[in-house]
Amino acid sequence: MGRWAGVLLLLCALLPFAATREFPFVHDDHDLRGPGSLSADPRADVGLLLRADLFGSVERPWGQSGFWRPVVLALFRAEWWLTDGAAVAHAWLAHVVNLLLHLLATYGLARLLMALGWQSALAAGAAALFGASPVHVESVAWASGHGDPGSAACGFLGAALLVAGRRPRDELLAGGLLLLALLFKESGALLVVLSAALAWCSGQPLRRALRAPAAALLAYAVLRAMLFTEGHDTSAWTGPAEDSARWLTWLSILPDVVRLSLWPGAPTPLHPVAAATGWSAPGVAPGLAVLLLLVGLAWLSAARRAPAALLAVLALLGTALLLAPWTRVPLGFRELAAPLAERHLYVAALAGPVALGAALRRRAEGAPAATLAAAALLALPLGLAAHERCVAFSSDEAFARTALQEAPDSADLWNHLGVALLEQYRGGDAPAGGKALEAFDQALERAPGELRPSLNRFITLALLGRQDDATVDARRLLQHFPTEAGVLDNVAHWHMGSGRPREAAELLQRELATGRALPGAEAALSECLRALQAEQTKPPAPPAAAGAEGGT
Repeated sequence: MGRWAGVLLLLCALLPFAATREFPFVHDDHDLRGPGSLSADPRADVGLLLRADLFGSVERPWGQSGFWRPVVLALFRAEWWLTDGAAVAHAWLAHVVNLLLHLLATYGLARLLMALGWQSALAAGAAALFGASPVHVESVAWASGHGDPGSAACGFLGAALLVAGRRPRDELLAGGLLLLALLFKESGALLVVLSAALAWCSGQPLRRALRAPAAALLAYAVLRAMLFTEGHDTSAWTGPAEDSARWLTWLSILPDVVRLSLWPGAPTPLHPVAAATGWSAPGVAPGLAVLLLLVGLAWLSAARRAPAALLAVLALLGTALLLAPWTRVPLGFRELAAPLAERHLYVAALAGPVALGAALRRRAEGAPAATLAAAALLALPLGLAAHERCVAFSSDEAFARTALQEAPDSADLWNHLGVALLEQYRGGDAPAGGKALEAFDQALERAPGELRPSLNRFITLALLGRQDDATVDARRLLQHFPTEAGVLDNVAHWHMGSGRPREAAELLQRELATGRALPGAEAALSECLRALQAEQTKPPAPPAAAGAEGGT
């Protein structure tokens, strides 16, 4: 690959997202990186990190999301260790690692296209357009999004080795990279299938094309069966209850999967999806047409042995099939009846650039300098759009407000905004406290009695010093959620801070009895018991002396 081709890849993969280096942790970063997370808890050894749920903790390593991504957890731990958990440095390093993984994925796509026979300038131009795509904002600007670019980087490089390699060690290394893609994220299965299809389509014998991918899948299945057998939290939102509604809803998102893969439109971290209850629901019939079209194009590309066209089509079709409701997975927001999120479209974003390169290949390969210049011009608006969209991940408040423009009735997003404002209040921004309370009220207006906004409203009232209102909310919480560990813990700490160790001790004992106590509950109970013992041993105060006549 020539010097200018390499420079173009470097600029297109990094410049649009470079500002994210200064972004703090947002959204799920706090659960994955913050206090109580596996990556930031020194009690979690390497063995636990290899076996745990992505969203697990030392107290509860499994049963949250059902996602097994040991390489991602290992990277999280390394970043925490290298920065000693310092907030600013930790976030900076996490973003830098994400940028480097995205750069490696962009380079890997260029190597794959060259392995398919493309001239280096054309391969670099198509990969540069992929690297600058605004579709990647969620995967790259989100500090904990290592899974998408990491899996793609390993998958592209593994596929390139499988297609172009001729030595046994190339095949062995390709299998290792494909296994690593799966250990980064479950969606690496798409890249494993892609590598086999491209190797066969490029003229390799079917047995050789299948050998390394099949070995990677088998090794992954064995490792997962040995190390990770837990599912997700049964209370998590996973979409419509009826199987028919889930499949119809999946069909309804397929036109948007294709559209967003090519151009994501207005910046938003959330694309709401309404449940489809019948064939007449919006999007279902077009979704079926899109599915049939993609299947037909994939068959036609395979029949003609056109590997680049097959790569573009299978990237879209495979992504669509990965999002199908083969099993139930947590969707995060109740506004999502199906998993339509831009982070799921990372690999699918190659479809447009690869299809464009394939259409212009004959003309482009005769003029490499003009090809690189044209790619740079096309990448400019893509990169600018990506840069502007990154703002949504610049803070928790920006994340919530940007998403609320798309889903203004989301109780989860109003709660998220309230938490962001509450953190600003803790940091010294006095007006943010009242705004946080308003946000939690907005959440409860849309979801009355919901646990998280109810608890956060109580915490806000306590921090604002509104003791009477906090007392009312505490009683309501204990009445409606008598066995919820988070409620018992927070109300107990409020009693402790207000000088009521007896009430706090009672709640902490109830919390420990649930078996789901928060970290530090035992230490807090010991502190309460010491305070009660000190009260009992404290000598009685002497009687007040009678005042002298005429005294005050």
